[in-house]
Amino acid sequence: MARRSEFKGIVRNFAHMLNNRNNDHLGYWATGQLCLLAQQQNISSISINLLEIEHNSVKKHLEPFAKSMRKSLINMLNSHKIPSSWLTSATVTFSFNEQYQKQYHYWRSALGSPYLVTLEITSDLGKVYKQTFGGNVNPHDPLKEQRRAGF
Repeated sequence: MARRSEFKGIVRNFAHMLNNRNNDHLGYWATGQLCLLAQQQNISSISINLLEIEHNSVKKHLEPFAKSMRKSLINMLNSHKIPSSWLTSATVTFSFNEQYQKQYHYWRSALGSPYLVTLEITSDLGKVYKQTFGGNVNPHDPLKEQRRAGF
């Protein structure tokens, strides 16, 4: 039987997956696309509620991302036999133009500016599980990027 203590590993694995270069949307790296959206909207961070899809001007652009991320989270919970009713909140925040931090960013590891991705999940018992990862990102540019095969 599943235990809520499994949330610790789930949060770490899911945050790592969101930070990974293999996390794509429509064949391109999702973080780069979110960086471009933040730049276009003149904001420094984007938060996505993974439990309920919100509707407003910026959130409308995020709807496909949110649905995809929510589906991945539900699949991960299902693989651990954890009911989604054990969650009261699940939020992922992508913060762009961050200051260099040694534990999250590797100096000269990639071109672009530092970013952070933070996943925070609250269980129905009130315990908060949080994980942060980071890297470097450039805004999405299809002229400079290769699209994943199959799109």
